[in-house]
Amino acid sequence: MKVITFFNHAGGVGKSSSVRDIGFTLGRLGYRVLLIDADPQANLTDWLGVQHIERDGVRREIELEDTLYPAVLADDEAELALPSPLHVHGLDIIPGHLDVATIEPLLPGQLMGVLRLKDALQRLEDKYDFVLIDPPPSLGQLSALAVIAAQYVVVPVPASGKGLKGLQTVAVMLNRFRKANPRLKLSMILVTQYNDTTNHAKESLLQLRTQFGHLAPISTPLTYRPALYPDSQLHGEPLPEFASKSPVTAEISAVTEQLLQALGVD
Repeated sequence: MKVITFFNHAGGVGKSSSVRDIGFTLGRLGYRVLLIDADPQANLTDWLGVQHIERDGVRREIELEDTLYPAVLADDEAELALPSPLHVHGLDIIPGHLDVATIEPLLPGQLMGVLRLKDALQRLEDKYDFVLIDPPPSLGQLSALAVIAAQYVVVPVPASGKGLKGLQTVAVMLNRFRKANPRLKLSMILVTQYNDTTNHAKESLLQLRTQFGHLAPISTPLTYRPALYPDSQLHGEPLPEFASKSPVTAEISAVTEQLLQALGVD
């Protein structure tokens, strides 16, 4: 089982949509995939169309106990475990919730708290091929929890000057996280929001490859598509399902294959 956290402290870089679409593509390839929404904004959950939970014929709102919270802050440490996931679009998901934010101030007071998600995931070793984690766009405790739980990190980076500057901070933080997880590996820099009609985007992509190509493989870019991405979010569908015949689906398939190659998966 390979645990991958998509990490960038900046918001609006295509992180949640990339988790959704790459996770969905891995599922279509036949892999067993679990997504974990660790972001209180819960965009990943919402963009997969998960609004409610149905268990035993009862439909209700998502609650804190349906999230990663029980794996991190259960009253009895012996009971620390992820709840049963939801199943949607061929994937399993631990949904997000606004109240996941309550983990942030409480985690430093827990013994080995920042390692608890990692420990909970070890119990699922035989159940999934891939676990993809979507943390919040921050440098706080929830992000630390998500990154330290992973073996691999994918960094979504917009093809822009702002994206390049942000990547420098990400590289520094990953070195700090490695103190708690020495085996953590930067597996891919995922280029997002690429606009091939502008020189700025082309120059940013070139600089990205030149300045950071030694850190990890640089993906082929995901094109900026201001109509398709919002529409798929509104419909609660992964892009390869919502726009299966669009070039965006081929782009997502390509970066998924590149990720598999970077992970050494045949």
